[in-house]
Amino acid sequence: MGNNFKELQEHWQKNKSKLTSSTQDLNEVYDTIASKERSNFFFYYGTIATLTCTLLALALFFYFVAPVREIMSRIGAGLMLIGLLVRIGFEIKSIYKAKQIKNIDDTLKTISNTEDFHNFRKKIHQIVAPTILFLYTIGFYMITPEFSNYISFWNLVLIDISYLVIGIVLFIIIRKGVLKEMKILQEIISLKNDIIQEQ
Repeated sequence: MGNNFKELQEHWQKNKSKLTSSTQDLNEVYDTIASKERSNFFFYYGTIATLTCTLLALALFFYFVAPVREIMSRIGAGLMLIGLLVRIGFEIKSIYKAKQIKNIDDTLKTISNTEDFHNFRKKIHQIVAPTILFLYTIGFYMITPEFSNYISFWNLVLIDISYLVIGIVLFIIIRKGVLKEMKILQEIISLKNDIIQEQ
């Protein structure tokens, strides 16, 4: 009887330590998920800040420094400004959608919501952003003919070339950030899948 009680007590202690260890592991996973989500939110807010500064700088430039008068130039300026505004709108929507994902709710539902969000962000990066960039570039070059009336030919060529160079550099930087964001979202999905397997 004494031996049975001792075995039962050892079994209880072993299971208790497993349970404590499992709870600690889950807490660490939740902390990791929260850290990765914070990193992505920082990326979204950073993108909004950058796009907003660009939008304001362009709006002030077209209003005070170089108010365009020709219809084609105005359409071009409109494409540039509206493109930036739409992109900011998508980033704000992304933050709203990301905040709707609850970690405490049903884990399966949370994984499904995270995967939906991942696909939403993928569409932004693969369809929306390139379309806006394309329209922005068309808008930029639509302004060029009017600018040629006020700027020397070689300065205009320099501006056009610098636009392409800056565009390529920005593309590389943004692409790096996008790949990092997609990787983090994939890791979050993987961690949430691990939680399901633990349960």
